[in-house]
Amino acid sequence: MGPPSTAALLLPPLILALAGAACSTFTVGAWPQVAVVPFGGSVAINCSRSACPGGNATLGLDTPLPVALGAGGRRWQSFWLLNVSQWNPSTATCYGHCGDTQVNASAGVLVYRLPEQVVLEPVPALAVGESRNLTCHVLEVAPVGNLTVTLRRGAETLRTASFGAVNGSASVAVTHVLSAGPGDHGQDVTCHAELSLRPHGPLFARAAIPIRLSVFALPEPPQLQAPSRLELGTTSTATCQLTGAFPVDDVRFTLTLAGQSLNFTTMVAGDVLTSVTTLSPTTVGPLELTCTATVATAARTTQRQLHVYRFPAPVLELSPASAPAGSEVLVRCHVSAAEPPALWLQLRDADSGVLAEGPHSQLELPLVANREDNGRRFGCRASLDINDTTVTKDVDTQLSVLYTPELAASDCPGNRTWLRGTWEALSCHATGNPVPTVVCGRDGITVSTRVPELVTRSRAGTYLCNATNSLGTQSRLVTVHVEYEPTLTERGCPMHRIWVEGEWRELSCRADGDPPPNTRCARDGGTMGRSGVHRVVHRADAGRYICRATNKHGTAVRSVVVTVEYEPSMAEPGCPAQRLWVEGTPAELVCAATGNPQPHVTCAKLGDGHHPAAMSANVTRAHAGTYQCQATNSHGSALRNITIAVEYSPAIVTLRVLPSATVSRGTSFSVECRAEGLPPPTYGWVLPPAPNLRFGAGNRSVAVAGAAAANRGLYTCTASNRHGWQASSVLVRVDESRLVLAVSLGSVGAVTAVGLAAAGGYYLKSTACKKGEYNVRDAEGSLEAACLHRQRRGQTEVYGIQLTQP
Repeated sequence: MGPPSTAALLLPPLILALAGAACSTFTVGAWPQVAVVPFGGSVAINCSRSACPGGNATLGLDTPLPVALGAGGRRWQSFWLLNVSQWNPSTATCYGHCGDTQVNASAGVLVYRLPEQVVLEPVPALAVGESRNLTCHVLEVAPVGNLTVTLRRGAETLRTASFGAVNGSASVAVTHVLSAGPGDHGQDVTCHAELSLRPHGPLFARAAIPIRLSVFALPEPPQLQAPSRLELGTTSTATCQLTGAFPVDDVRFTLTLAGQSLNFTTMVAGDVLTSVTTLSPTTVGPLELTCTATVATAARTTQRQLHVYRFPAPVLELSPASAPAGSEVLVRCHVSAAEPPALWLQLRDADSGVLAEGPHSQLELPLVANREDNGRRFGCRASLDINDTTVTKDVDTQLSVLYTPELAASDCPGNRTWLRGTWEALSCHATGNPVPTVVCGRDGITVSTRVPELVTRSRAGTYLCNATNSLGTQSRLVTVHVEYEPTLTERGCPMHRIWVEGEWRELSCRADGDPPPNTRCARDGGTMGRSGVHRVVHRADAGRYICRATNKHGTAVRSVVVTVEYEPSMAEPGCPAQRLWVEGTPAELVCAATGNPQPHVTCAKLGDGHHPAAMSANVTRAHAGTYQCQATNSHGSALRNITIAVEYSPAIVTLRVLPSATVSRGTSFSVECRAEGLPPPTYGWVLPPAPNLRFGAGNRSVAVAGAAAANRGLYTCTASNRHGWQASSVLVRVDESRLVLAVSLGSVGAVTAVGLAAAGGYYLKSTACKKGEYNVRDAEGSLEAACLHRQRRGQTEVYGIQLTQP
């Protein structure tokens, strides 16, 4: 440690001087309180004082250690402790004199030594589960009580050790027992030593060179898989598999065959290592195959014996290989020498039957070739015994027997049934050797026997198939029948039918299909019935029908509309036989007829042949009579007589006074009224009121007995029915000497008004009687009156009053 700076030496005296000045007391100070020095080194202690009142002050240092005077000032002095070689020296004392007063201040001395070396003992490779001490040595350090040693594995602290006080320097060791696991592999073990002189000095730290742990596992020997025997000149594969070894990247394999190293490849899957090599021995006999697995300091080996043998393949010959039917063929089997020589031969046929055998190197068998032998297979088996096992080799060959073509019914059926829309080929297989060529055709056109084609109806027919090889030709006829689903066309099943009522008809629908379809038709929404049933046609048969044709390949549906035509007819509802017309209304003679097609109807009056509309646009009385209407269509006509009655309102009202319109007093007279109308009109009267009136049947006349002055006046007769009314008036005079001229008025409105004004003795009723019949009482004559009819004149309603007998 070097000497302190000047500023550091001046600071304690300054503080002490200030303190002494503040309290006016003489004081002495020592700095530092503990001087830290390496063993054999030097350190400075600074002694300082406060002001001395007398000015006679001294400073000094008392210590057993060698001292050298250092820098100083008016109130301070530094002293060097030189070559401190005591581990626990006593304290150094600063003393000061001020007159007769001595003041002391002590400073401790701490001596230390840094570790010469921090060392970790080496650790060999450890098997998983093996325990080992980790030891760290710290050499020559002091003071040991201030030392801390820490052992770590990676970032994990394994142990931290501290020590008690020891005089002088010492070496220490820290140990930790490690149980090796797979996770320890590759971990660094470190040792850190810290010497702490705080708070008086620094913290010193040193570390050992780290060591890296190597952990391994080789729990079981490798598994060697290889054949037990191998033929010379062939190759095979051997595998060496190791499970549970750790670390897999450090595992090393060695594979040898008969002491010769083998090349191999290694694959890793988890903790399983597999090495694969190819075996291709060059010598015959037993050979040793070994596999050794090594990791760290461990190694395991597995061995297996491989027997290498020589075994040539047998040879099988047919002489000749192709023979005409009926000729002789020699079958010969032979094999070259084998090692070991324990050989057995068998001559066999296709069904594994043994034809000949024995411990020979050659076997022969003669036979006569038949057509059935064509394609017959012969085999030769050679067997070799090796180490209680038998190795066999087989060879086979096929005999070819030449013969002319054959077309069997099973291979070329003479009748075929196809379905339209599928894909079919006219396949025809022929037997024969050499293999025959089969050609099929129709009408000089060749068709394919291999490639399927779309089946249409045109493909139906008879084909000629010829099978030909170099020995001859055979022929066969093939008939193709094409079936297809039903169809309903306009030709066989028209969509629109026209029938005539009363004829015998059937709802027939002829469907095309194969097999022939079953066809049924029914009214739309009804139950299906059999097609082709004859029946009498009724107009109710008209409508829509659904026809279905079905066979095993499908169903065709067609809608058929039936129209039923029939001759005309005219019935009462549409053409009433009795008609009632009213004169003046439009003359329309309507007669509705039924029929299909729609009938044409004409009507004419019997006798003159005129239609009512031709006579007059409006009804006249001339329209009355009998008419004949005729309805006609393409299937006939119908006649119907119609009687027309024409009703009309009353007309030509005629009044006649008997004996005359001028009568003498006391005589009798009558007034008669006549009118035309249909229905026959009813009559009413407007006349002077008198007690001597008598009305005839139907009110057609009125009689007066013993004429008096009250009987003179205007007599008005009104004829009415439901279609209208008409009136006429006559003036009757009653005179003792002469007749009065009677005046007949044609217009009931004007004449009635004049007559009423002159007579003054009859009544008018307006607006009180709208319709119906009312009884009224005359104030003067106490006569009963009835409202018979009304007429409109301008805006005034006028009603005639019929007088009746009291």
